Amino acid sequence: MGALDKARAGAQRWPEEGWSLISTGASAALIGFISTFFIVLQGLYNVGASPHQAVTALAVLCLFQGIMGLVFSLATRKPYTFAWSTPGAAILLSYNQPLSGFEEAVGAFCMAGGLMLGMALVPRLSRYLEKIPVSLSSAMLAGVLLSLAKSFVPAFEQYPLIVGMVALVWLLLFIVKPLFSLPVSLCVMLAYFLIKQPLGHAVEVSDYRFEWVVPVFTLSSFINLSIPLFVVTLFSQNIPGYLIMRNNGYATHFPGTLFVTGLATSCASLLGCHGLNLAALTAAMCAGPLASSDKSLRYIASCAAGVSYLLMALFAAGLVSLLAVIPSPVILALAALAMFSTLADALRDALKQDLYYPAVATLMVTVYFPNFFHVSSSFWGLVLGTLFYLAYSKKKLG
Repeated sequence: MGALDKARAGAQRWPEEGWSLISTGASAALIGFISTFFIVLQGLYNVGASPHQAVTALAVLCLFQGIMGLVFSLATRKPYTFAWSTPGAAILLSYNQPLSGFEEAVGAFCMAGGLMLGMALVPRLSRYLEKIPVSLSSAMLAGVLLSLAKSFVPAFEQYPLIVGMVALVWLLLFIVKPLFSLPVSLCVMLAYFLIKQPLGHAVEVSDYRFEWVVPVFTLSSFINLSIPLFVVTLFSQNIPGYLIMRNNGYATHFPGTLFVTGLATSCASLLGCHGLNLAALTAAMCAGPLASSDKSLRYIASCAAGVSYLLMALFAAGLVSLLAVIPSPVILALAALAMFSTLADALRDALKQDLYYPAVATLMVTVYFPNFFHVSSSFWGLVLGTLFYLAYSKKKLG
């Protein structure tokens, strides 16, 4: 009789619990998409992708995120959520090294996935790479984001009215309702340009098709792009996502998730995708009490997020067509605002430990160091910052 009473109580509570789980999962996916998809698009454009290739990559990213989230969540009954690498997209956006074409960038994406696979398969390599302090990788990411943030000023000079309006809306909502600041700012921006310049036509779903890209592998792209992508994705996405799951009481096999995300990245790169990883923000929403007070039901929120990503994959072409009326400088300005929280978190993680001098050195090298020997400053920031860290640690211990 006690079990029957519990079942009845659960059935009575299900409409409210079910709505909370489904709405939380769908909202997590929508916020994850709207807040950063333009960073992914602009980053892909910056490394040579055509509009059609960028749309293909965006749709495939959503497709993989949806499938992986559904399969993992249903198989384990744990709220696994996956996302594209937003810090990786920021690196693409600030990348200024010569490439032979998008094919070379795709080769770098594939090699970055291979590095993640190596991290999962080689325990000794995993132990060595995990010794790189989080403060240094965070400082490198902060340097990349600071370089990106400089795009706000020229955009404001070129489009003062709309950029100023969007910045004001974003600031007010960021203070009051942070989760709505970017989606509402994007809607304001889109409405402004649609009124000013209506759409000529929308891309129909029937016109959309996947476009394969044959990768080109070079040492230059491996050093300049693959390694920075791998490092920031590992330290800024996969590890935080793992810790969020652990903090909410879900045991996860970290090497296994690295293997899956690395394999998925290498496979999806053939369609132009730059990186897949464990989610952080959406994981916090789906795995936390916001989804449900019952920890055993929270996987349903991740399933709802997965279904939402599958729908976004279907309509990716139309979404990109809708947003094509917005000039690139204005999107970059909003991208700079979108990276504000990520930049703040990166700076906090870089400076919260005792050895903050090496972190500051990494940050300064990443921001100000020239592209020496055609190698990007983000790589030099990590290398020189690590050397500074080793020397400083030895002196401090001595």
